Amino acid sequence: QQNVNASGDKVLALDVIADSCVEEALRECEEVAGFASEEREGFVSLNPGGTYIVVYDPLDGSQNVPVGVSVGAIFGIFKAKTLKDIVSGDDLVASAYALFSAPLLFCFGDRKSSVSFFQYSFGNKLWEAIIQDHKIPEKGKTYCINEGNCGNWDRLISAYVAQCLRGRSVRWTCCMVVDVHRPLLQGGCFLYPADKKYPLGRLRLVYEAYPMAFLWEKAGGTALENKEGDRILSRAFPHDDIHARTGVILLGPGESKRFNHMKKNLPTWNGGSVTARVAREQTKVDDAVKDELRYLKIALVIGAIIQIGLFLRN
Repeated sequence: QQNVNASGDKVLALDVIADSCVEEALRECEEVAGFASEEREGFVSLNPGGTYIVVYDPLDGSQNVPVGVSVGAIFGIFKAKTLKDIVSGDDLVASAYALFSAPLLFCFGDRKSSVSFFQYSFGNKLWEAIIQDHKIPEKGKTYCINEGNCGNWDRLISAYVAQCLRGRSVRWTCCMVVDVHRPLLQGGCFLYPADKKYPLGRLRLVYEAYPMAFLWEKAGGTALENKEGDRILSRAFPHDDIHARTGVILLGPGESKRFNHMKKNLPTWNGGSVTARVAREQTKVDDAVKDELRYLKIALVIGAIIQIGLFLRN
């Protein structure tokens, strides 16, 4: 029987093992005052003299484990002694994620440096830099969203996917690390927006959204929590519920421009405004009147031809 963690998700044995491994590593670092994990109820204090707090998801996408698909881990670092010292996601000083796939990859960025990627060499047992000073390409060929939820999307998200992302291929693995990693490298976007089923969003703000938004913005992208355009990192730290959820919209440079354009012109595009609806209905009425007049003219012509035929016959 599977347990359920503090976030309400099912917990595999590997989730527990991963969480314990991260804790063990953090306990060896005197600079770490404590940590908060997706798998724990709340804050865990480690070193009273530490000056950093680490928040993390030890095994992102664990539902992929039974089928052998890639998973990852997400980390965020705040310079603070207690959670009360944290105001918002903008207080992050560094973030990272690990991707457990064919290679073992690590993506890292902090306030002073850009986003860089490292690959672990099992031969010499060292991390080797493979990409440095990375920036998201202007436009990508793919987008990442769970289209099975399309019936629950807001009309702006529906219109954006239908119009702006038309002709692209969709990618979705049910692992945020994997699904963000691709557009971060190759351009595009990742969307897991709040919807009718999950009006507060589905991803955890502290353990997933904050760290990934930090890296995404460092690489030149736009990281929003909703269609109104509120930044994820600007959202206040949820002291009353550290497992709070949020919507996540990560857009590359070109995708961000298209999203803002769509948001601005949505009423005109789908008749959403009162003026647009009135104009659309008036057009329907005008077309109906024109059709009736056309049919009447045809009937009159046919009637005249019949009359002339009867007259000539007599």
